[in-house]
Amino acid sequence: MTCQVGTEQSRTNHRYRVVTFYDNDGHDIRVVTNVMNVSAEEIADMYKARWAIESFFHWIKGYLNLPILFGNSKNAVFTQPFIALSVFVLLKWFFDQVKKAVRKSISFCSFTRSFLVQTLAIEWKSAVVDFLCRLREYSEKGLPLFG
Repeated sequence: MTCQVGTEQSRTNHRYRVVTFYDNDGHDIRVVTNVMNVSAEEIADMYKARWAIESFFHWIKGYLNLPILFGNSKNAVFTQPFIALSVFVLLKWFFDQVKKAVRKSISFCSFTRSFLVQTLAIEWKSAVVDFLCRLREYSEKGLPLFG
């Protein structure tokens, strides 16, 4: 199916292709494109791949507190999310290690927030100190902490 885009007063001169496909929940999605020489399935695959990338960056910007990129170069676009993701992985690993020694459960998000503003409950502070002491002992002895 093809169509012109816009209102009667400001309609485009060119016709555009409308491709309809369904997401995983069964909702139909319509994409308007000027690509005429590619199958509808390929356009749907392109859109889904793009949506996966958009969703990933939305997650990074929201969950990793990376609201803007401080640069437009290729290096900036790769480096900043990589660093944010690395910090997230280390903090999540740290949380999982400390959580084993604490009876009172809190979410990772609550832990991160409390840890960063130094308002952790005494039980959690104690577990953090114990874990850091163990970590120091392992590193001084040259023992692997993993495995």
